[in-house]
Amino acid sequence: MERLDAFSLQTETQPILTIAEQIADKLRDEIISSEIEPGTPIRQSHIADRFDVSQAPVREALGHLAAEGLVEYHSNRGVRVAKLHRDVVCEIAQIRILIETDMVKRATKNFASRNETLAKIAIESAAKADTTLKQLASDKEFHSAIYQSAEQPITLEVLQRLRTRYVQYLGYMWKYSDHAPASLNDHKQLLSLMVNGKASEAASFLRRHIDASTNAIIMCMPKKE
Repeated sequence: MERLDAFSLQTETQPILTIAEQIADKLRDEIISSEIEPGTPIRQSHIADRFDVSQAPVREALGHLAAEGLVEYHSNRGVRVAKLHRDVVCEIAQIRILIETDMVKRATKNFASRNETLAKIAIESAAKADTTLKQLASDKEFHSAIYQSAEQPITLEVLQRLRTRYVQYLGYMWKYSDHAPASLNDHKQLLSLMVNGKASEAASFLRRHIDASTNAIIMCMPKKE
């Protein structure tokens, strides 16, 4: 049985979390790292027993995850972890290419030293990561750092929401493939292009990086969806 505080500790950068939000955070981590596999049934009663809570905050937590596309409600079958679909990851890749190549061009032309430092820290963290969750966190930090200089906050918010749908696929791929070192090397090369002001080259390289990640995801996905 896992213990949840009535409210988690508040920090300068993190708001107070309700019980439902804490449960959602824990389940989200397990889903995106494929500790809980795609298609796995989620029993509300089991989750409630696990965290020693009533089913009300569990239902709320699952509602949060459903809104993020990480769990799905099925008639007569209850709640299940969302399955992975090739058409979904391909569509996300197309959108990422459209948005992120423009963002990286804008960011390169005005790349701040602070963002370079944050990107390097993220790369170092990724190199030391010993779990899928740590890899995902470092990847998120890297992409956030390189796009900050684009000064497009609404577009960055859209990308962050898109990543919510994408991260389950990325976590699954990193768990079941050896693509992580290639991804890390790509980040180093992309950062080098941006630091040297090569906007067009950085955009082209990023497109190839997204294509390679998408192909790696598809290659390790189950044959039947």
